[in-house]
Amino acid sequence: MKTLHFIVSGLLLLQLCCLALGLPAQEEDLGLSDKQVSFKTTDGWTIYGTLSIPANLAPGKKIPGVVLVHSPVHDQDIYLGRHQVGPSTFAKMNLRMALGNAATLRIDIRGRGKSSAPQEYHTFTEEQRARVALDVSGAIELLSQQPQVNASQIGIVAEGSSAEAAVMGGLKDRRLRALVLLSGRLGDAAKQLIAAREDVAVLTVATNEDRVGLIDMAEVYKVSRNPASDLLMLKDVGIGNSMFIMWANKFPNEKPLEVIVADWFIPKLLASPQEVSFKTTDGWTIYGQLYSPPANGLVKVPGVILLHSYLTDRHIFDDLERMLVNEGFAVLNIDFRGRGKSLTKGTYFELTLEERDRAYLDVRAAADFLATQQGISDRLSIVATSIGVKYGMKAASSDPRIRSFVMLGGMPERVDVEKSRFPILLVSSLGLPPIAEAFRAFYKLTKGHGSQLVEYEGGAVGYQIFEIDESLQPLIVRWLRPQLNLE
Repeated sequence: MKTLHFIVSGLLLLQLCCLALGLPAQEEDLGLSDKQVSFKTTDGWTIYGTLSIPANLAPGKKIPGVVLVHSPVHDQDIYLGRHQVGPSTFAKMNLRMALGNAATLRIDIRGRGKSSAPQEYHTFTEEQRARVALDVSGAIELLSQQPQVNASQIGIVAEGSSAEAAVMGGLKDRRLRALVLLSGRLGDAAKQLIAAREDVAVLTVATNEDRVGLIDMAEVYKVSRNPASDLLMLKDVGIGNSMFIMWANKFPNEKPLEVIVADWFIPKLLASPQEVSFKTTDGWTIYGQLYSPPANGLVKVPGVILLHSYLTDRHIFDDLERMLVNEGFAVLNIDFRGRGKSLTKGTYFELTLEERDRAYLDVRAAADFLATQQGISDRLSIVATSIGVKYGMKAASSDPRIRSFVMLGGMPERVDVEKSRFPILLVSSLGLPPIAEAFRAFYKLTKGHGSQLVEYEGGAVGYQIFEIDESLQPLIVRWLRPQLNLE
């Protein structure tokens, strides 16, 4: 389930006579190497911009890239302002600084700034304005070609009516992972494109003063199917990029709004999936998808292993894995033997029962693989459904690295539950009496460890409940956080 945030300002008096809208930050503050660039769009317009790369990157290191798109009333410098918030005081931050270790390309859209020739924006027809989308797509292409930039970690920030161009030019590019819209204005076609790109997370930022933008931003939040998409509603802090200025004036001692936006944005870019494989002790090659969010300095992040049912593969957990990564977990989502891509010795139903039951070795190998990845700790949890519960519990009950377990239906061996020393979240279906009775018994066995029992009416079981109750997956994420000390 997506999260909705409300930030409401107090009724503070402002002294706006000292506002300066364009004071640039000093390069030495940012540690950046700036380069003036230009490119031709597919319809022949020359677009100018500034490419900023963090200085002193390690050789071979690749970083996310962000395209910064101003509204038609601004130019590229709007993203550089460290604005005056008092007679001799300036804001602590601008958005370029807040994005930290990311490459940025801030452009002058056609008709504005250095890209104003041969025609200025204010004279454009609606058809010409729609072609600003080509400026955005060209900027993504240029940014992705930079040797320091990871082309699979591209984001866009756009304000005002340029949000339409950002969506139309950006979401048609599969390299785009996340989008921030500041008081955006969007038509139906752009909203439909957002709904179609479930893999792209969108942060919409709006204020009560901007009713048109608020309606559009709320609609974008509503139609986005990415579970990490979010709506940030502010009160009385202006419109578009000016929200950063007003926030700094009203809340000079609070976290800058630029940092709030960047704290949401950067993890969405960095959390790129990686196809992985590893060997079990009995010779199977197990395939999976590893999401490894960036560690916080020297602090390693905890990991979660996802185990599907015998009738499915790892993709039943696509939404849950993104939710977990967005909360700071590393996630390894595997196809156990005989399912998905893990077909070394045949499909699941071609295997003997004895061979299937050795799938607990897949889980052990997954735990070994995950715990040895750079930046990932040995604090692990397992989320399993159906037969995956049996395999997961057998592997987990004797593994001190497993600190918690989520049991979605299924029927583990009682002896393995008795051996466990970790809390279990048991999700049961009352319409299936054998599971309901067993899970109540398991809860009694383990409640001293901090276990929790959740019961549902009806016969839907395990992962099927995700379709019936959209609050279950967020509940799992919330329950896991304290179990793995991610608070």
